Amino acid sequence: MCGIVGIWEVGGVTVSGQEFDRFTDSLAHRGPDGRGTHFETDTGIRLGHRRLSILDLSSTGDQPMSYGDGRYWIVHNGEIYNFLELRDELEGLGHVFRSDSDTEVILAAYAQWGVESQYRFNGMWAFAIWDAVERVLFLSRDRYGVKPLFYLVNGASFLFASELKAFMALPDRSRPKFDLGMMARMKNEPNQARTILRGVTNLGGGHCLIYKLNSTPRIIQWWKTYEHLVTPPDNFEQQVVQYKELFFESCKVRMRSDVSIGTALSGGLDSSSVICSMANIRSDNLGGERMSSDWRKAFSLVYSGTSHDEREYADIVAKASNTEIQHRIIDPCSICPEEIVSAVFSLEAIDNEPTIGPWLLYKEMRKQGVVVSIDGHGGDETLAGYQHYPSIAMWDALWPIPSREKWRDMQQVLEGMFIDESPFGSIYQQPSLMKIIRDSLPSHGKYREFIAGKLSNYQYIYQRGRQIRDYLYNKERSAANNDWLRIRPVSRKVETKRSIIDRNVQYDALNRELYFDTHVGMLPRNLSDFDRLSMAHGVEVRAPFMDWRLMCFVFALPSTSKIGSGYTKRILREAMRGTLPESIRTRRSKYGFASPMAEWYKTGLREFVLDTVSSKRFLESELCYGSNIKKYTEACYAKKNYVAAARTWKFIQADILQRKFGEVAKIG
Repeated sequence: MCGIVGIWEVGGVTVSGQEFDRFTDSLAHRGPDGRGTHFETDTGIRLGHRRLSILDLSSTGDQPMSYGDGRYWIVHNGEIYNFLELRDELEGLGHVFRSDSDTEVILAAYAQWGVESQYRFNGMWAFAIWDAVERVLFLSRDRYGVKPLFYLVNGASFLFASELKAFMALPDRSRPKFDLGMMARMKNEPNQARTILRGVTNLGGGHCLIYKLNSTPRIIQWWKTYEHLVTPPDNFEQQVVQYKELFFESCKVRMRSDVSIGTALSGGLDSSSVICSMANIRSDNLGGERMSSDWRKAFSLVYSGTSHDEREYADIVAKASNTEIQHRIIDPCSICPEEIVSAVFSLEAIDNEPTIGPWLLYKEMRKQGVVVSIDGHGGDETLAGYQHYPSIAMWDALWPIPSREKWRDMQQVLEGMFIDESPFGSIYQQPSLMKIIRDSLPSHGKYREFIAGKLSNYQYIYQRGRQIRDYLYNKERSAANNDWLRIRPVSRKVETKRSIIDRNVQYDALNRELYFDTHVGMLPRNLSDFDRLSMAHGVEVRAPFMDWRLMCFVFALPSTSKIGSGYTKRILREAMRGTLPESIRTRRSKYGFASPMAEWYKTGLREFVLDTVSSKRFLESELCYGSNIKKYTEACYAKKNYVAAARTWKFIQADILQRKFGEVAKIG
């Protein structure tokens, strides 16, 4: 919901009203339903808002919104799902409301409880509150960073915005420059403070910022999941009952909407669990106030003619949930380069592959009148759904006390993920046993030596013991692009899987990996990507798996509740027994939203790729040695090695970002 911007010009006004309007309207795609600004001449505060109308569609829900006789002003992006319960509590404390929106509830809660109000919100948000009496600017992001927020301190001015591209719409004197060192890292880390624009900082998930006159911004990490873990039942069956209750409640509150709701349905376990739970909630009359009545719409992404075609599974789920389904079919041969460019610009980041699929899916949703999509993000990272998690669990089977039973169980889990029941055959090649072992071990030589020795004691790999031990100490051939980069990538402080968790929290290797991926690694990247790709078309994504109550329960569970008995996401599968079709509930193969990169490079993207690497702009790039990449790309095409050719995609994205950001700057 929405795009927000703001400027506090402490040293006097340097940005005109027209320039601020351009700053605000650079985020029109996030809020196509309305706009508003607030300006105070005596303090120099400016707030801008582009509205995506979801709760309270009337003018009383417009922003910037004031409260407390004009003392407090807010611009808000996101949703507070428990706003009805909070509103009742606040009315009991004497607060009076003039709107039916969740935004006004945030203001009243802040007036009542101050910064502690953050702990009372169940939702996803990025908001800025201006206290005109105390002259304090307060910025906050939700626990897991679902909604974005960036800020810039420029001399005596403090600026913030929902997306990086907004800063390029500022006048030249205020506009940041590219940080080529960050771009050269060719990685995206949403919880990393530094961004691809110099001086523009990412406010991390679970953080807030307090800015006062004549001071530097004060950053506070207000949320750490491990500090709020609950005590789950010891019995697995009771854990399943409690998980199901929490998951259903999480889905129910996310169905609160005054507009149409849809679902991005892949046919996998997570998205299928979401839509079938929604159907169960509505059929059992478990809904409540402000529940959308228009929700039976599913949208499936189909890569035609490739092994990524999952429509068979999506159709099964749609039928079971009595949901109307639309398949967005993408033909690799007819991929549109202009749409690829738009998707990269929307993403504002460098990814491993084109993100055109989800971008097109949400575009279709908006075209069909769907404004909210309730999706399955977060299930894989919290419940060990990806292919690399079983190999990490193998480490736990080896250390500290080796267990052949656990090891074989994880082998079965891993094998199942690489067995595809679809008529297209397997889309992955299962890694070798040696690679699994090597990847599961820490980097410390003494541990590698110890485990390598222990492995030879297992009869079923005894004959390969020496080969395994040798392999553990061999260095892989580096894939670093030393011949491609002009700019040295910037270094960063590496957060380890132990450093983000209090040492008193007793996690095994798998739970430690899951916690890291949820808070620092894979999940923040996925959430950031899907926020940009959906909001590019004015569609809001909600994720029931990201409910903080469910998170605090899941991360209190032992790994055996998440993976085992031949399956990943063990507790979810048991919770969905009787809710999901059995063929989906027991499905073990894993697809995800991966794009058929080699096929695209071979067909639809071929001309675009070759034209890009041959362009004068690319060959003269400050970031990379364009001529070397051009020679490499042409050689790959000559050999018909499209998988290798796709390694150039990151550099093509960097070129697109620089060009598109430059176009915004010229308009500004």
